[in-house]
Amino acid sequence: MGSLQAASFTADAVQIRGESVSHAKMFWLDGNVRFEYTEDGVSMAQIFDNKNNKIIWLDNENKYYLEKDMPEDEKVITGNIIAGKKSKKTNDPCKQFSGAECVFLKKTRMNGREAEKWLITLDNEGSDFHIFQWIDVKYKNILRQENSNGTGLSVTIKDGQKMNSRKVRKLTMTAFSATGEKKQGTQWYDNELDIVVKQEYQNDVVDELRNIKVEKVSKKLFSVPKDYALFDTTVQTAMQFESVAEKDKN
Repeated sequence: MGSLQAASFTADAVQIRGESVSHAKMFWLDGNVRFEYTEDGVSMAQIFDNKNNKIIWLDNENKYYLEKDMPEDEKVITGNIIAGKKSKKTNDPCKQFSGAECVFLKKTRMNGREAEKWLITLDNEGSDFHIFQWIDVKYKNILRQENSNGTGLSVTIKDGQKMNSRKVRKLTMTAFSATGEKKQGTQWYDNELDIVVKQEYQNDVVDELRNIKVEKVSKKLFSVPKDYALFDTTVQTAMQFESVAEKDKN
């Protein structure tokens, strides 16, 4: 299986929120992602530039662009493209947490699979916060997590699945609270690309990548075209004030 960082592909991204359904064209190249969509009749693009930690918006009709620094929790990391968040996939549990201490405890089995059990200790305002994690040996996904406050997560993995003519594995996740309340979600990982191609929560919250095509994608799609101008919100506001002032004169 090739490295995802060297992969490039296109897909149709579908987002369902109850009765609301939105569509976008997605382009992936070396860890950077571009979404093309229509908003209020205007052709737009959103670029997640992970190399430079930037999010860029393009107004393709008026040739304006906006950009901002990418927050840590919006980085598109290997293993979870759709959500744009950090993956539940790890070789070293300590990489998920800043300033954590990790101790490998033992090799064991969890939810019917070979696993490694780790103890992670975090500083919580001067007190230790402990997390036990069981990591799947084959895929490096979290199989179970138990937190010292009584919350946690349990994951089952089902191999040998197919979705949209592609080989996938299905992860069923159950998050539990200290009082025993449970919430369930499901993710399907593409085996070749090792990314989430569909996730579903609460039955009516769905994100999915369809019509995946592994093909060449141009680097130009991830930069601002030379003839685009930075959209200056301060200028727009000043123009609005001038317009109001002119009306007041009349």
